[in-house]
Amino acid sequence: MPFRERQSMRMKKISVIVPCYNAADYLGKCIEQLLCQTIGIDHIEIILVDDASTDEGATKKMIQKYEQQFPDTVKAVFLTQNMRQGGARNVGIAYAEGEYITFCDADDWLLKETLEHSYHAAKEHGADIVSFARKCVSTRDNFENVERGGKSRLCELDTLKKKKAFLLNRQEEDYGSQNKLFRLSMIRKNQISFAEYYSMEEAAFTIPARLYAKKIYYLDEKLYIYYLSPGSTMRGDDWEKRKWDNLQVWMIIMEELKSRGFFQDYCKEIEYLFFTQGIAWGLGFLFKRGSILTKEEWESVADTVEKMIPDIRKNPYIISEDNLFDRLWNDLVLRSLEMKFSDESAEQVNRAMREAMQ
Repeated sequence: MPFRERQSMRMKKISVIVPCYNAADYLGKCIEQLLCQTIGIDHIEIILVDDASTDEGATKKMIQKYEQQFPDTVKAVFLTQNMRQGGARNVGIAYAEGEYITFCDADDWLLKETLEHSYHAAKEHGADIVSFARKCVSTRDNFENVERGGKSRLCELDTLKKKKAFLLNRQEEDYGSQNKLFRLSMIRKNQISFAEYYSMEEAAFTIPARLYAKKIYYLDEKLYIYYLSPGSTMRGDDWEKRKWDNLQVWMIIMEELKSRGFFQDYCKEIEYLFFTQGIAWGLGFLFKRGSILTKEEWESVADTVEKMIPDIRKNPYIISEDNLFDRLWNDLVLRSLEMKFSDESAEQVNRAMREAMQ
């Protein structure tokens, strides 16, 4: 794909990357909210990546319309092969010219103050990442007011202990990418990218970003509006054929972190994340969706654990897990994976998993 050269009058403060797939029915709201950002339209660029949409050109036409109306702000990129959101975001990063980048899904939107507030926090505190809160909604009504909390803080990652705690922190922070600003130079210098062609791909980007970041600022404001769409990746009808994507992504993450040399200092933390996020959370999500695993599928998961994290029972974070549900769920998963599987035992495990998720 040829890179389209464009000379900017000034360096943009923020590049907003929006993957678009058959998004014509709702993309307009996302774009309009970006165009009215209080940081000023001259300070942002909006990179719309059409991920080989199949809606007879409807998404493409909408993207082209905005690019024609706002040629100094909107960049249109059209993929010929569907790469899913991770691949589309990677392409958007290649086009980005901003000091910081952020991501917005086409069916979500930002409050008009989002980019101004998050960029101000990044500059004031010299942060490599600014993380802000999300508000989940089930309608497309306007949500104009910023909801602020009192827990904003700077986290300086200047010791190994702090970096380990930050890597594992899921109370203030999740492993999603949309509700964050990332310093583009950090991303490019360390060649951080999303897993492509998978759903639930974001941790492949955000885990390395956490490990390379030196400062992160938690901005306790609900600035990202997450629309609970029934057709989204997490709730769509194609879930069955993508149900193992989460595990596949975490296997990619494990190999990537090994190749980057992080295992020497973060072995226990990374293995804990692989088990809790790649295995335990993934199985929990499958059973919440009503999945039933075959004997062969259980054997495959058990083989993966034995190959990737054979000593997970001895992991200090597993042993000291203080969340009661997580501790019980982890133990159930571990005991299940230690079984000798038959059709009968697989059904027993399936039943136990379903009951635990009720």
